[in-house]
Amino acid sequence: MPNAVGSHWKSAAVPFEIQTIDLQNKPKEFIDLYKLANPLIDARSKVPLLEDRSSSDDVTILCESLVVTDYVAERYGGGSLLPPTASDQAKARLFTELCSSLFSYFPILRAEGDDLIAATKTYKDGLVNVDAFLRGVVAGDADDGGPFLLGTRFSTAECNSAPFVQRACTVLPEFAGIDPIQMCDELGLVRLKRWMEAVLSRPSVVATGVARETMLTNTSKMLERFAAMSVEKK
Repeated sequence: MPNAVGSHWKSAAVPFEIQTIDLQNKPKEFIDLYKLANPLIDARSKVPLLEDRSSSDDVTILCESLVVTDYVAERYGGGSLLPPTASDQAKARLFTELCSSLFSYFPILRAEGDDLIAATKTYKDGLVNVDAFLRGVVAGDADDGGPFLLGTRFSTAECNSAPFVQRACTVLPEFAGIDPIQMCDELGLVRLKRWMEAVLSRPSVVATGVARETMLTNTSKMLERFAAMSVEKK
């Protein structure tokens, strides 16, 4: 499962096991288990997939990142991951909805020439918007000057966004010569830089993140597949 889910488990201090799935060669057991979580006829099995067997009589199988992370936070988080008020819970969900995708780096990796310039500008604009969201949020009782969306509280907002931030800060410098943290400095995005550094150094994020070499290897394979597909289309 992606580290958004893993960091929930780690923060909740509940024993868990992570199984890595090769999405190019999915095991039958995984496909069959996914069908229990998503019975739609044309559903394509994907990660994350959560199998929670608290007891023989209490089995929960879920898919989709936001559904899984909310379930873990509500059932095992002990209140630490879910913001304490409905208002702050809504802000965390809104941040996930509006901002997580702005860290996506795929358009940059696949672009060349003028398209690369445009993709880089779009990425910078996204960072500016995330910074504006972080600066504009009024976190109520949680507004204590801490680095996260809701002050010192590391919440579902950070868990859901951590994989995007971690991958962008690992992959972009290696494959595109672009450092998102350095971009924050260049653009004067002080609030966003503080948030990103706090997320990246969070013990639960570090412990459940994909290893750097694995991330880079997987990205190389992905780009090779994209290149092969482009050649086939020609």
